Amino acid sequence: MIRQSLKFRKTITVVCVIVLVVFLILILNENKSKEIENDDANYEIEDRNFLKVPKKVFIQKEQNMDFNNANDNTQKELQEAKARIEQLEKKLAILEGRIPQKYPEVSYLGHKERKRILVTGGAGFVGSHLVDVLMVQGHEVIVVDNFFTGRKRNIEHWFGHRNFEMIHHDIVNPLYVEADEIYHLASPASPPHYMQNPVKTIKTNTLGTINMLGLARRVGAKILIASTSEVYGDPMVHPQPESYWGHVNPIGPRACYDEGKRVAETLAYSYAKQENVTVRVARIFNTYGPRMHVSDGRVVSNFVMQALQNLTITVYGNGKQTRSFCYVSDLVDGLLALMASTYSLPYGGDGRRGRRRPAEAATRHRCVFTRGLTENYRLFQRRVISEDI
Repeated sequence: MIRQSLKFRKTITVVCVIVLVVFLILILNENKSKEIENDDANYEIEDRNFLKVPKKVFIQKEQNMDFNNANDNTQKELQEAKARIEQLEKKLAILEGRIPQKYPEVSYLGHKERKRILVTGGAGFVGSHLVDVLMVQGHEVIVVDNFFTGRKRNIEHWFGHRNFEMIHHDIVNPLYVEADEIYHLASPASPPHYMQNPVKTIKTNTLGTINMLGLARRVGAKILIASTSEVYGDPMVHPQPESYWGHVNPIGPRACYDEGKRVAETLAYSYAKQENVTVRVARIFNTYGPRMHVSDGRVVSNFVMQALQNLTITVYGNGKQTRSFCYVSDLVDGLLALMASTYSLPYGGDGRRGRRRPAEAATRHRCVFTRGLTENYRLFQRRVISEDI
């Protein structure tokens, strides 16, 4: 009985253990099924979110793509518009070139009367006024200038005219053109300009003059050399006749210009004697008028600028020194008359033989006249005259 009871207990124990194990397995399976359901639910939610989010992103991407395409199209349209505008501008430029420009009234000359005239320094103060008169007379004019002191705006009103030609060239280098007459005016003429580069000034008045005289010899042209009253240096005779040889300083600060012009005259008459070149020499005095440089450094421009700015007018020395003044239009008339004449010696207008000389005035009187015009009543400032000035 005892053994049977023990067996029964063992059996019950085993059964209980098995039941417990089965129960635990069931519990574990339920937990796993719940987790799986939760996971499935989460997955469904994520899938839904995933399905929702890409739609928004896709819409945004589509909008961005549309915006980018719109920008690209706009840029293409702008580029096409720019290209069309450039084409239109080119066409307008061509059409404007075909439209005759308004020039000053020009006389008509026949083939025999019309001359081809070369003007060196034609963009400068005196040269530009000479070009205006020659163009109005109906001649063909060739202007040569390196624009050291010349300015394009002095002659821009002739650009494009059939009788006008502009050559940017330095006459220190040879020039090969055809001409009937040559006006050689190329050279800086005011002290600040020709003292800026003395060697260049000498080259222009020597090598440049040689090149122009050689050109005149080759083409058989008549040439007028623009000289200066500075060839007299610091004269001891007033007024100076052409027979006066001068009182010069060959190594002074202004010698680069003075001696350069003296050599230019010597070269001109050497070519006349040796090569039979027809030469004219004009000794130009103080010239004033429109298109003068503001910083010309000479008496008229200095007085006018100081008076206009209400500054003290500067008078060098005691103010009793005299200067011969000539208006630019009068000078141009004189150059044209000298070129057309048979007078071959240097001409400076000394008042003899009925010739007209430039107006001569004392420096102080000129200063008073300038102050009166500008209503400037400030005092004079006197400065000591420096060497060779």
